[in-house]
Amino acid sequence: MRWWGEGLYASLPDGLRKLFRRDLPRLVLHMQDEQSARIFWEDDGKQQERGEWSLADADRASLSGWIPAKAAHKPWQIELRLCKAQVLRMQRHFPEAVKDSLRQVVGYQLDRLTPFAPDNALYDARVVQHDKVRKELLADIYVAPRHLVERLLRQLADSGITQVHTISTVDAPGKVNLAHEQQAGEASSWSMIPLYLFLGALVVSLLAPLAYKYRRLEQIETAVAELRQSSAEQLAIRDKLTQAEEALRFLEEKRRTSPVALDVVEKISADIPAHTWLERLSLDGKTLEVRGESEKALTLIDTLEEAQEFANVRFKSPVTRNKDNGRDRFHIEASVEVAHAE
Repeated sequence: MRWWGEGLYASLPDGLRKLFRRDLPRLVLHMQDEQSARIFWEDDGKQQERGEWSLADADRASLSGWIPAKAAHKPWQIELRLCKAQVLRMQRHFPEAVKDSLRQVVGYQLDRLTPFAPDNALYDARVVQHDKVRKELLADIYVAPRHLVERLLRQLADSGITQVHTISTVDAPGKVNLAHEQQAGEASSWSMIPLYLFLGALVVSLLAPLAYKYRRLEQIETAVAELRQSSAEQLAIRDKLTQAEEALRFLEEKRRTSPVALDVVEKISADIPAHTWLERLSLDGKTLEVRGESEKALTLIDTLEEAQEFANVRFKSPVTRNKDNGRDRFHIEASVEVAHAE
């Protein structure tokens, strides 16, 4: 699985690799000469100078003073960066077939390419140019005397720095490691971002259908509520129509069995003289009663009897006089003979 994962990681574009793996922060001991160094803290491509330090000092190195507080409890590495005077750099061409085993090939030819034998030197190589037409590589080769590096490591150990993860050179910081056997642990750490993205996508994939179902349920409930409201309105309209039909049937029945009061009122209004005022008119079946005042109440009997629509016209009570206006108060009763619609 590790081999498969490394191959998959190597096949990713450079822009995506940072999402899966990032280089560990480094405390860089940048050698100025064999006795002094400048201290840098490098994290995520940013470099911050932390001070200077002399290997000749008897005091042990204070790593806590060089490490930022936010990184004190996180993994980090120590890099020994040699200056130009301490490293031999050269360029050589190689066949492209040795691209994946370049360092081993350089090791086989080190005594021919440099003044050093493989056992007496620390070395590394990196491809800087690949000519696919000529099928050859141009590589940078870095070589440092082993005794020089081991002396520096002993001085660092005496000062309290017992482990150096990477030995690089100022010409290629962070890209070469002259002593692979000095490397301990991973130079990079896997990022949690892909895991978070995966978990986020998983949560979304689980919640999205639920959210869609809840949304659809709300829409269905809204539609059902609207349908219920519409049904209630339609039922109310139907009830009103039923009541109206019943009222219409009642009126038709009344018109069929009883004289029409409006016809009676219309006839009386047309026949009575202008000096007469009606106060009350009631129609009970075919019996009409009229109350009111008139300047000549006695003549009303003759007026109503002359109309063919009325019969048996008579005063139901004696005529009296209104002292306030001098008019006669009357109460007349008659039988209605008005024809009505069938």
